[in-house]
Amino acid sequence: MKAVVFEVKGAIAHFRRPDTTATHLTYPFITPLAAKGLVGAILGITDFTTRDRVGIQLLNPVCTSAQQLSMLGKDSGNTFNRPTTVELLVNPAYRIYYVGDEYVDELAESLRNRRYVYHTYLGVAYAITCPKFVRYYEKIELISNDEVVETCSVVPINIIHELILQGNRYYSRAGGFMKEYLGGRRFEKSISFIYEKDGRSIKFRLKKDDSEGCLVARIGDKHICLV
Repeated sequence: MKAVVFEVKGAIAHFRRPDTTATHLTYPFITPLAAKGLVGAILGITDFTTRDRVGIQLLNPVCTSAQQLSMLGKDSGNTFNRPTTVELLVNPAYRIYYVGDEYVDELAESLRNRRYVYHTYLGVAYAITCPKFVRYYEKIELISNDEVVETCSVVPINIIHELILQGNRYYSRAGGFMKEYLGGRRFEKSISFIYEKDGRSIKFRLKKDDSEGCLVARIGDKHICLV
């Protein structure tokens, strides 16, 4: 498999949890499917489905702020403005590791040339971002089971056999992420993550089996968890 690494950042972001209604809560970081959606926007593919994988590294601490916005709604066919409380991520920044064999080369070329077909944004249209190319890897190495891994990325819970706690860390769990996009606004399976809110590394022992398709790869000098 090949890999291309790029970064996205902005003043705000919002990756809405689908189980919230009156108050629009956000996931604490960009979701894997939103990261793939960015790739689809860059390449100009409107209903983007792929077997490629992504890993996500937090470059800034997770920080949120609740704001009340005037949103456009619908009532019996008539539009109106309604006040809605929205939880926003403040100063989000992520390094995305895009890995596979389907779209990596095409994505790397687009990123190098800063050629994006559609607008790219962090979850909502008012959170515009401009992806920045970091590096391309011709080949990556997958990590075998039962190894002790220290990673800078967020970690899927289902690959952790043992979490090795370290000092000066603030561990958090985030659940309810959609795992697979089938096309036509259809989704399958869900996944949960362990992350360190300031983006510090996480150390764990890799589970021997039953990882539900999640992988750990060595990309350059880093271990990255892939979904």
